[in-house]
Amino acid sequence: MTLKSLNFTLLVVNLESETLSELADELNKRRLMAPEFFAQTPMVVNIVESSLNIDFLQLQQTVEEHGFILTGITGKVSEQQKDQASKYSIAVLHGSKRQIVKTAPAEQKSEQDADSTADIKESTEATPEESFVPGEVKTKVHNGRVRSGQQIYAKECDLVISGDVGAGAEVIADGNIHIYGTLRGKALAGAMGNTGAAIFCTVLEPELVSIAGVYKLSETLPEDMWSTSCSVSLEDQNMVFSSLNKI
Repeated sequence: MTLKSLNFTLLVVNLESETLSELADELNKRRLMAPEFFAQTPMVVNIVESSLNIDFLQLQQTVEEHGFILTGITGKVSEQQKDQASKYSIAVLHGSKRQIVKTAPAEQKSEQDADSTADIKESTEATPEESFVPGEVKTKVHNGRVRSGQQIYAKECDLVISGDVGAGAEVIADGNIHIYGTLRGKALAGAMGNTGAAIFCTVLEPELVSIAGVYKLSETLPEDMWSTSCSVSLEDQNMVFSSLNKI
């Protein structure tokens, strides 16, 4: 038997509050936005303050009830917290000492929601570091229609869809999303917190659009943008819809 040290991709939740009901709301919103993408996803809880009085059994249950898997905890973990976590076989992970880069709040929120209590981001090493660097030009291309129940994820790059995105389909990218067709399903750009990402489509008729966690459902879209060719972006955490037909 050979033992190796390998790097894995994990979601990291920055836990800043003892109120786990708020964390449950966060996880539920993200799960509802992309159920297949986040199903059975390994997760690490980054404890921001060692003084937090955390119910680790409740924490484990909260994470698992929403379809995620609690892999362990990290961050400012006190000896008392370590002892409590060990009672429920929750591992304490020690990441690298490289600088932690905070990104956009992970809260999958509408424009009216309040401040987030947790950040969710992706790391290649069980440390809360940003893996997607805006400005790097990478593109994943899908030719043809994206059908209902189908999901396409462009990790650390832009996504180009040459065809329609059907109702019940999901297209997700860490960068921008370009759809040369009708968007009837869900489109989530800037999935790992890139607030500079945008969605471009020929015909906008979505179930949901999201940029870096800020989202709008079909019934809350601007009426004058429905069925038009437009772009979707963020300005000061507000979702902006712009017609592509205007010169």
